[in-house]
Amino acid sequence: MPRKYEVRNLILDALGENDLSRVDLMKTARKKSGLTISDKTLNEALIKLLRENVIGVVGYDIKIYNGVKRVQSMKSDGIIFSKFKNDQFETSLLIHKLESEDIEEVRNAAYRLKMLFKNKFSQLKLASEPNNDIDEVFNKIIRYINIQDEPQKRIMTQKLALALSDEKESNETLRQLLAFLRI
Repeated sequence: MPRKYEVRNLILDALGENDLSRVDLMKTARKKSGLTISDKTLNEALIKLLRENVIGVVGYDIKIYNGVKRVQSMKSDGIIFSKFKNDQFETSLLIHKLESEDIEEVRNAAYRLKMLFKNKFSQLKLASEPNNDIDEVFNKIIRYINIQDEPQKRIMTQKLALALSDEKESNETLRQLLAFLRI
């Protein structure tokens, strides 16, 4: 039986390439490791990664029902997972996707950005301060960016992308952004 950290690394490697369902993660992990990985071991690793906000649920693959017309219970095999990327470029792309015409793309981008924001916010221990509803703070920042003229909007988008990244100066940039917006 593989060690849990091995399964964790297998999951992260597989999700580094693209979003995968639980079934696809299991197949990929077994194929890459050459070991028998139990459902329990995979589920434990997935839950740990979800709790750490390293990965997230981004959808559901309805194709797992293979023509079944009446579905009475949901299978966990269809849950689609994605690895949260914390580099400035990826975050900037997510911010730009908020302006898309595709509602599902906007929804996914907003979800991922909020998760990055919540992670960064709790990392800085700002969530414990009074009057800091994380979702409201995030929404204020996005609203502020959206009302700016184009050059200022681009600068603010870059600042937010840097603040949500894993770069060295990201924590200080987030603090400056919150101070600037008086949040």
